[in-house]
Amino acid sequence: MEQTNFKKTVQTQDKGNTHVIREQVETSADPAEFTLAKLSQIIWFFGHFLAAVLGLRFVFLLLGARLTGIVLLIYNITAVLILPFKGIFPSAQSGISYFDSAALLGIVMYYLIIALITKIISLFSKNTDE
Repeated sequence: MEQTNFKKTVQTQDKGNTHVIREQVETSADPAEFTLAKLSQIIWFFGHFLAAVLGLRFVFLLLGARLTGIVLLIYNITAVLILPFKGIFPSAQSGISYFDSAALLGIVMYYLIIALITKIISLFSKNTDE
């Protein structure tokens, strides 16, 4: 069970004909739990970033974007990320449009890997809600 300390302060006072009750609740969580939660958040942020970049690559190739500026940067960054998935499924090409199946498979696989990593991290948590 998660160790959370609660401190509750209750103040009452009368203001005219009204009885006012003011409550203040403060909590402090276990630092180890906080660290695990932040680590999971950072890993998911990285995963969402990977998916966004790979998604941009897919869209740029599908729409036949010119190799200039940001498009070239995205291609260069993602070239390494899709290497493990190249050639698994055929990628169709029609004119300048290219269906990059490796990018789509990369998005799915990276999300699965990140879900597995964060699940392993949650095993070290004292919180049993998940």
